[in-house]
Amino acid sequence: MRRFKASIYNYTANSINAIVMLINGIVLVPIYFQYMSLSTYGAWLATGNVVAMLGMVESGFSVVITQKLAVALGSKDSKQFSLLAGANILSAAIITSVLFLLGLIFSFFVADLVNASASIKQPITIAFIIALAASALSILVSLFGAFPQVWQETKIVGIIGIIVSILGIISTLIYLHAGFGVIALALGYFTRSILNLVCQGVWIFLRWKKYQYPKPQYNLTVLVELLKDCFYPFLSKISSVVMNNSQSFIIALFINPGIAAIYDITQKVTVILSNFVNMANVSLFALYSLTFASKNKIEINSLIKYVSNLFIVLLLTVLVYSAVFSKPFIHFWVGLDKYGGDTLLIFIVVAALVSQVRQFTNILLQTGGLINKSAKLDIVSMILYVLVLLVIVKPAQMYAIPIATFVSGIIFIGLYLRLLKKDLLVDINTILKISYKLLIIVVPVVLLHYVLKVNLLNIKTLTVYFLLFSLVYLRVLIITNRLFVEQLLLRIRNGKSK
Repeated sequence: MRRFKASIYNYTANSINAIVMLINGIVLVPIYFQYMSLSTYGAWLATGNVVAMLGMVESGFSVVITQKLAVALGSKDSKQFSLLAGANILSAAIITSVLFLLGLIFSFFVADLVNASASIKQPITIAFIIALAASALSILVSLFGAFPQVWQETKIVGIIGIIVSILGIISTLIYLHAGFGVIALALGYFTRSILNLVCQGVWIFLRWKKYQYPKPQYNLTVLVELLKDCFYPFLSKISSVVMNNSQSFIIALFINPGIAAIYDITQKVTVILSNFVNMANVSLFALYSLTFASKNKIEINSLIKYVSNLFIVLLLTVLVYSAVFSKPFIHFWVGLDKYGGDTLLIFIVVAALVSQVRQFTNILLQTGGLINKSAKLDIVSMILYVLVLLVIVKPAQMYAIPIATFVSGIIFIGLYLRLLKKDLLVDINTILKISYKLLIIVVPVVLLHYVLKVNLLNIKTLTVYFLLFSLVYLRVLIITNRLFVEQLLLRIRNGKSK
């Protein structure tokens, strides 16, 4: 399968899977409130943040192993690929075990840590342990997923992920109806993880056997060297987890779980739509690595130009829709009494823009082989984020998180771009020009919406406004980016990466 088409398949599958997760993260929430209180749901979100933070023991290993496997495969070094494959399998077993053991230690006091009320401490603790097991299985899926990524065999794995996600949602509803309460959310997560591991694992094994890829060799020396290479990515992973998965935990710790739930609901549309765009980084990771490994600067800059344009167009579009339609959506979804307000929403949207761009440029550095350099910058960025957050969290309350995200992110985007230009010879001027052009288009759209103050709390008005807004906005976007759209369709049709 040609590289670009394989990545498009991967991105498409991941996007569809994100739509399924949209159902889980948005559509099901009103149903959750029929089985648990707002405070209980907030406590669950906070413990979920703790599970995500424990997931940092994955050490950034998937980033390192995918990049190294891609280089080995690209250079047709069968022996190195075999040794790295064995190291990946061994590390998966070790990392999963460490995560689960650390989590069990946390389980003794996690309910107190998130200020859960006495009546829900036991179910919150049980849900935490089940979610912990699910997270451990998800790490196995992530690490084993490096193989189809570097093989550029992504279609079937994507379909498996979609089916399993749907089954996960169905299982959650069954568990809720059976009376498991908040524990049902963790059981749904566990069901999805175990099905993903079994189904994708079987597919990888059969594919490996059919095409006779080099068999894994288990060499402890190679594993140790690989773990050493993960030291800075490990610290980078900590920074990423703290910055992206600590919101509900921090609010529950410094304020209360109820406010944590309100913040999560306010940012829900922004986060989920942004995840669609972030899929590009995940889906194209192996393609980036293979292209950088070619050392062909023309091919590298050609790829980055198109991917940057696609990324920025998608990112700004979903953020525009988040800024414009989050409030009416929340009104019909769970009620405006659980909405944090327009000002908080704008802060969240701007912070998401900066955060996503920072992650995108960081991924380019990692796939270009500058893993340690980008990791060191990530660490400093996280330190700055924490310092700003601790200073302003009391007076700024919920606003502290998007403010700290913006401050730490905007500084380091510039540093990442400088490294791309200096060390990888990437034409960052093209990226900047694309960004400026699109910002000039989308910012006035959002400002005009808030100036007009159209009442979108009526379903008929909302429907008409949504259709007219989409018609005008998307038409302008296509007209101003016609050449890019035509070339992108041609690349998808031909399946070429250059």
